Amino acid sequence: MIQLHKWFPFVLPGPHDIRAIAVERRAEKLEFEQRQEDKAEKVRKAVETYDLELYNKRAREHTIELEMFSNRKRVDVSV
Repeated sequence: MIQLHKWFPFVLPGPHDIRAIAVERRAEKLEFEQRQEDKAEKVRKAVETYDLELYNKRAREHTIELEMFSNRKRVDVSV
């Protein structure tokens, strides 16, 4: 609704305009939240990947250590 005043013309939003503004702001908020969720998902996947790499590395180290100790025992028994 446009109201004109002699000295200060101004525009007041009507009921339909307020709803449109609310819908636009809601859409912006949802898009922002979706972008944040996407970023969080990427970070979560990266962390899970690094966790898996660390787990595999520790498992290999542990296996190598066990092989070293088991080989010593075999040598001790043989001697």
